[in-house]
Amino acid sequence: MTSMRIPLRRACAAGNLFGAPKLSAGALFRLLLVASLLVFSSASLAQESSGAPPEASAATDVQGQTDSLLQVPPQAFPEEQARIDAWRATLERVERGLQAEHIDDATLSDLRRQLGTIPMHAAGLKASLQPRLQAVNQRVEQLKPADERAALNQTEAIKLEQAQLQSEAAGLQSIVQQADFIALRAQQDIDIIGERRRALFTSSILQRSQSLADPSFWLDLAAATPSTLANQSSVVGHWFGVLIERTGRSAAGILVVVIGFAAFLLSPGRRWLTRRTSRDPSVLHPSGLAKATAAAAITLANLLIPAIAFFVLYQAMSTLGVLPADLATVLRPVFFGLTFASFFYGLSIAVLAPERPSWRLVGVTDAAAERLIPVIVAMALINAGGLALDAFLKATHAPLSFAVAAQGLGAIALGILAMIALRLVAREDDDEGHQGTSSAWRLLIPVTWAVAALTIVAPLAGFVAFGRFAALQIVFTTAVLMSLVLLLRLADEAISCGFSVQTRIGGFMRQAIGFKPNTISQIGVILAGFARLVVIMIAIMALLAPWGIQSEDVVGTFASAFFGFEIGGFSFSPSAILGAIVVFIIVIVATRGFQRWLDGRLLPQTSLDAGLRTSIHTGVGYVGAAIAGLVAFSYAGLNLQNVAIVASALSVGIGFGLQSIVNNFVSGIILLAERPFKVGDRIEVGQNMGIVQRVSVRATQIQTFDNVTVIVPNADLISGQVVNWMHGDFSARLKIPVGVSYDSDPEQVKRVLLEIANENPRVLQIPEPFVSFTDFGADALQFTLFCHVGNINADAGAASDMRFEIAKRFREEKIEMPFGQRDIHLRDLASIEGLVRDVLGGRTAPAAAPSPPAQARTKRRKSPVEATDD
Repeated sequence: MTSMRIPLRRACAAGNLFGAPKLSAGALFRLLLVASLLVFSSASLAQESSGAPPEASAATDVQGQTDSLLQVPPQAFPEEQARIDAWRATLERVERGLQAEHIDDATLSDLRRQLGTIPMHAAGLKASLQPRLQAVNQRVEQLKPADERAALNQTEAIKLEQAQLQSEAAGLQSIVQQADFIALRAQQDIDIIGERRRALFTSSILQRSQSLADPSFWLDLAAATPSTLANQSSVVGHWFGVLIERTGRSAAGILVVVIGFAAFLLSPGRRWLTRRTSRDPSVLHPSGLAKATAAAAITLANLLIPAIAFFVLYQAMSTLGVLPADLATVLRPVFFGLTFASFFYGLSIAVLAPERPSWRLVGVTDAAAERLIPVIVAMALINAGGLALDAFLKATHAPLSFAVAAQGLGAIALGILAMIALRLVAREDDDEGHQGTSSAWRLLIPVTWAVAALTIVAPLAGFVAFGRFAALQIVFTTAVLMSLVLLLRLADEAISCGFSVQTRIGGFMRQAIGFKPNTISQIGVILAGFARLVVIMIAIMALLAPWGIQSEDVVGTFASAFFGFEIGGFSFSPSAILGAIVVFIIVIVATRGFQRWLDGRLLPQTSLDAGLRTSIHTGVGYVGAAIAGLVAFSYAGLNLQNVAIVASALSVGIGFGLQSIVNNFVSGIILLAERPFKVGDRIEVGQNMGIVQRVSVRATQIQTFDNVTVIVPNADLISGQVVNWMHGDFSARLKIPVGVSYDSDPEQVKRVLLEIANENPRVLQIPEPFVSFTDFGADALQFTLFCHVGNINADAGAASDMRFEIAKRFREEKIEMPFGQRDIHLRDLASIEGLVRDVLGGRTAPAAAPSPPAQARTKRRKSPVEATDD
């Protein structure tokens, strides 16, 4: 059985189905709620009257509520839907245009322009709605009942909210799917347009024409010359006739241009431009920024001045009605060619800097720079003349053979000039005995030789269009590469100088934001790298443009990929990743600011010691880093539950591979919690003694008294023995052992040592210093002076001061500190004397009866207390 159902949204949009007014969304949901209540009441009465069990009645009620919620239409998003409808209409119009079999390049360019940035905007719309759709779906999952019993206990408010959320989710999902489809459809149309343009471009440049080496071509050209010249003379005469008829208007247009130039020459802008474009040859070492700005000013002056002049002249003559239509088509390429020639010349002067080697931006010799300028000027003039001649022949309806001859001869001339320029650079490098240009740029020389050869061979082989295209590419590529060199140098120098501590930007970042000088320099390096990347991308797109690859296609492809792409079923969104990185950096910066506030404002006002303050500072840093990571993962759209599953799966491998790192990490946390030592404590670890400089979760940094930094893993500090001289108290007891002769008076020694200790200002009087008679040594009586100091770090030198004083006072008190003494006894001295006499007399001892070996015995001298009879 098939039933027809009118969508509720359409009914509401239609307005009055049965004479009722239009319903808003809120009124609609209230009406549904009342209807559901009525159904529930009627069902309950029916169940009671029929004697059905209450469980069956409740189940029927839940099913009825579910059915009523499913009838709620998707929520409408009129603004987003209007944008999608406009994009869909544009796509349909473009696709109808692409159905034509033969389309010229101008039409294809117009169709591509109509598509504009639809893929990027559609992808952006999808990306902007995805977080909202995800949040709504999560809320729906939270409100979903766990089982039938929970569904029976749901309140009407929860059911209503669930219905609203389902309606919103359905509407959002519809918009997202439409935007995704629009982006895919627009990208397919762009790809089709690009393929057709490239095919059209290839067929145009590879079109075969008459060969310039064919004598019949020149015979036909000579035969057609008289009639062609006569036709051109009549056309030119018509142009001059129109100009003579409108002499007043022509004079007015020229007057406008003259007044404009006079105003420029008398304005302060001319003086400013003169200062910027002047390069003093006496300056032997100009700064990099000065060289780059002067070169940029010269290039802009040679581009803007003729461009503005020709534009004003053309607009003035067009406005006054002086120009005939066919003459206007000639003047436009003439003005463009002359403007490009001026720009090309100014760019060459700016980069090569002839007669000013200290201002040069590339590594060529002085002779090469001076000889290249005339060649470059000739190439620029030939290029401008070719454009003007093509327009003139087209305007005068000259035969095709004239255009073929003009383009072919122009291509051959440009190829020859390119070879001359390459030979000049190579010869000057050989004469100087070094390579003036870098190896990277010299790789382009053989490629340019090959292209220059093609510009000469192609017209002779009948491919005049290809030869013309190759010749123009030589000039255009040279201009792009020189502009690239100039812009790269300008970007590097401007950003490097701008982000210096001495500049306003650097001073503001240091004073207002609190960045360190090296941080400011690092920011400048990053921005310079980004600027270089942008400049290189612009140069690449400029080089690809003549080959049928438009910058809109490249930018659109990168923009679509920026908002998301799929690889092997996995979706990647660089925009979300970049946003996650920004969020991570913001949270980390906020954490660092909170740490600085703790260290500078809060913790100094508490009674916490330095070790606990360090632990709090470190703990806040790690907690902030963890929060930043979680927030960044959530912003990027990663499910933390999946991350936890992957982390648990890799935990075994991590446990084996990173066992020592995990051990040190856990040990570091234990050290921060127990604080057996803190920053500033004097500790001993093995053979190393020093001051604790930093305690992290992996290792502890100790600065020894030899000014050597020792990095000790935290696991060694937990498992090994650590001596902390300042644990709980900075005071320490010093021990100074002293040995005196047996003839000294012990009471005198004790008195002198106590006086020295009491007179030292760094020795504490409580506990009181005391002297211990420790032993009767082998060579001296052993005493030890014990005293306490308040801070072992600051007062450790008191022991050295008291040793100096002990040596001084013992000499004054005639108390001797003896040296260690030993007596050496030699046995069989007579045998040794005989052996010495035999050696001196030239004889050797008999081998059969050797003398007993001499033996030496060292006998320690007995102290008076130990003396006994031997």
